[in-house]
Amino acid sequence: MKKIDWKVLSLGGVVASLTLAACGSSASLDSAVSSLSASQYLQVHVTATYEGPDSQEVQPILSGLSLDVSEASTTGQPLAQSVGNINSEVDVKAGGQLLLSVRGIGTAIYLELDPQALSSIANLGLTAQKLAALELIFDNRWFDVPQSLIASLEPAGTPTAAQTANEQADAQELLASVTQLIEGSSYTTLPSGGYSQTGTLASVVKVVLPTLAKLEGHAIQVGPVPGSYTIAVTLSGSNATGGSIQVTAPDGNSGNATVGLVATVAHDAVTITVPTGATTVTKSLIQQLEGEATSAST
Repeated sequence: MKKIDWKVLSLGGVVASLTLAACGSSASLDSAVSSLSASQYLQVHVTATYEGPDSQEVQPILSGLSLDVSEASTTGQPLAQSVGNINSEVDVKAGGQLLLSVRGIGTAIYLELDPQALSSIANLGLTAQKLAALELIFDNRWFDVPQSLIASLEPAGTPTAAQTANEQADAQELLASVTQLIEGSSYTTLPSGGYSQTGTLASVVKVVLPTLAKLEGHAIQVGPVPGSYTIAVTLSGSNATGGSIQVTAPDGNSGNATVGLVATVAHDAVTITVPTGATTVTKSLIQQLEGEATSAST
């Protein structure tokens, strides 16, 4: 497993690249994306929405969930100049209550889970018995997950560094294709600062097919691709303050469904520290916790 700081940056990159590309020009796009890592600190708050068939079941679950990503340079320099020296934290909240927190500090990874937060999510179907089993295992405790344990649990055939680099390059090539499409299409300027754009999913598929075919080593045939996307970015000057993306497509025989992702950006001075009293995770501890969970759920 890699350090989570590059994964956090990847999340910010995905949100930024898919939304900030609506700027309509490379200069605006570069400035907006660069602003994300131009400070010593970065926070990204993400929520999701769903409209369509079964929305009465899906949306209550999504409305109770949110994702917060924080990064802090340990050198005092902007994040862009601090690669390898960034502390990270990813928090998942349910009903406004912290459900899961993962911190990456140096090469160490720490996590904390509060299963009780799951009870605030409507229609989740979590029984009291299962909830009790989870609480028995985690009980609001911080766990220290050593790199040595992660390495020992990685399955055989784990990609090498070179393979991982190639995969990242392929992903960047695909993203570049989509970005070029969006930059070359018309967009609307938002009154409060920023841009919005709507396009077809078919146009996206058309530009990514050549790259996908190259990766697969053969031509790829696809049928009609119905549906559309709408992306937007909010700006304060040339600095990104948020973005959103909505994708609408047919949902089988039940009509259209729309999935949305909304992100807001801040640069507050947030310190990410090592949690106190963390329990070091070992293979024997994992086996012990599994046994406790099994006993509690039977």
